[in-house]
Amino acid sequence: MPNNPKNLVVLARARAFAVDLHRAVERRERLIGRASPGLRNQMLRASMSIPLNIAEGAGRDSRAEFVQFVGHAIGSANEVEQQILLAQALALFDSDIAPILDECREIRMMLYGLRKRLQSID
Repeated sequence: MPNNPKNLVVLARARAFAVDLHRAVERRERLIGRASPGLRNQMLRASMSIPLNIAEGAGRDSRAEFVQFVGHAIGSANEVEQQILLAQALALFDSDIAPILDECREIRMMLYGLRKRLQSID
C-alpha cells in the first residue's frame, strides 16, 4: 500500500514547519545555544522527525505500518510543542514563536485526522 508522499498536505506543512522552527531558533541561536544546548538540539531533531516519519510511513507496504509512523510523527509534534513551551518559560523565545506553536498544533491535529482515516479504511 505505498502512498505518494507528494499527495500529503500534512507532509508539506510539516516540512515547512521544521524549516520555520529552524529559522526561529537560528535567530535566537546565541541565547538558546548558550542557555540550553540540549533543548535546542532536541527541538530541532524532533521537528525534523515529523515530516521524516510521515514520508517513511507513506512508503511502507501496509496501512498498519503507515499508521505506526503517523503515530511517531504525532509523538514528535507533542514533543516539539512541549519544547517550545519550555523555551518560552525559560525566556528563550518571545511572542514571535506563537505562530510556529500554532502551526505545530494544527499539524498534530491533521496527523490525528490522517491516522483516523487510515484506520477506518477497510
